[in-house]
Formats: sequence, structure tokens, C-alpha cells
Amino acid sequence: MSLSAPAAPVVTTGDPSPFLYPVALNVRGRRCVVVGGGSVGARKAMALLAAEAVVTVIAPEAGEALRVLAQDGRVTFLSEMFSPEQLEEAFLVIAATNRSEVNQMVAEAARARGVLLNLAAEAEEEAGDFAAMATVRRGDLVIGVTTGGAGPALTSRVRQDLEARFGLYWENYVALLGAMRGVAKREIADPDERAKALRRLAASEEVRRRMAGSEGSA
Repeated sequence: MSLSAPAAPVVTTGDPSPFLYPVALNVRGRRCVVVGGGSVGARKAMALLAAEAVVTVIAPEAGEALRVLAQDGRVTFLSEMFSPEQLEEAFLVIAATNRSEVNQMVAEAARARGVLLNLAAEAEEEAGDFAAMATVRRGDLVIGVTTGGAGPALTSRVRQDLEARFGLYWENYVALLGAMRGVAKREIADPDERAKALRRLAASEEVRRRMAGSEGSA
């Protein structure tokens, strides 16, 4: 008599989520609006600031983190209820309130003006134009993770795994590869040979081990 492993359960979730086209969005110098003054709004504002956006936050009240950003002059804080005209000349808006009716108002105003929309609340039925991915940044290396809203806890776990996999030394490693690319452009005339040399460098375990070792001894 032989025993076989039980079949894995089949899980159905209704209509599949739409496939999201992954992009890295350039918001440098562009007006980006965050609606919501809580912790979620603060995280979104800080992420936009890291990308050098010009950030406006709109909320009747702001939490401590946003108050500090406003006091430091890093964001423009409008202590008032959201109104559609506040999206004039905005590049994107993030609706990050805990009130569905406000988030819906933001969505309608964004659609009417062609402003890119992100709905931060997990429970919102209407999808925005983009999902803000969980990211791991090591200098010019940026790795994004998203489950399309289906599994935020899994997204967080994968991000933590990637942080452990790609240590801080990767910032210097990527910078080295960028510098060597410049050298290769000057020194190796043949494009195919240049590409081969750069691929060998990128695949070198010895270089990565040395970089990791220098981080551990710092």
C-alpha cells in the first residue's frame, strides 16, 4: 500500500487583480499632493521627499511627523479639508485618509484633472493609477515589491528578506560598477567586448565577497 501526499488546496479569490506595469517614476521637482495627516500620510510624504518631489500635505490636522516636516520647511502643509481645486498643477496625488468619502472625492478630482492617483487605504474598492511598492534601496539599486494589495504582510516579509540578502555594501558595489562602466566606455572601443567585460565584472563573486568583507570590517 502506498501513501501519496494530499493535494494542495485550491484557493479562489474571484476576479484576478489586474497586471500592474512596473515603472520607476521620476517626480523630481514636481508637485505631489498627499491628502491625510496621519502616519500613512507621513510615510508617503517622506517617500516623495526622498525622490525630491515638491510635496503638499492637506489635512485638517497633522501628526507629529508631518508637523516636524512642515516646521522644517520640507513640505507645505495646508491645515484644511480637501477641495478639488487643490489638485491644480499637481503631478500626482495620494489619498491617505481613513475616510472613504474623502478618498473618493480625491479620486474623482484626480480623474477629472488627469492627475496620477494612488489610494493608500487597503480597503478601497476603486483601484488607483499606481501602487506604491515596498522598496529596498542601496544607492542606485532600487528593488520594488508589490502584491497588488493582495498580501501586504507578504510584501513586508519579502522586503525584509531582500534587505538581508542585499546588504549595505551593495551601495558601494553598484557605485563601483557605474564607475567601471565609465572606464570601459573610454578604454574598450568594441561594444561587444565592452559588454562582455562589464558582465564579467557584474557576475564576479570575488568582487562581491571583497565588498561584503569591507562592510563587515568597517
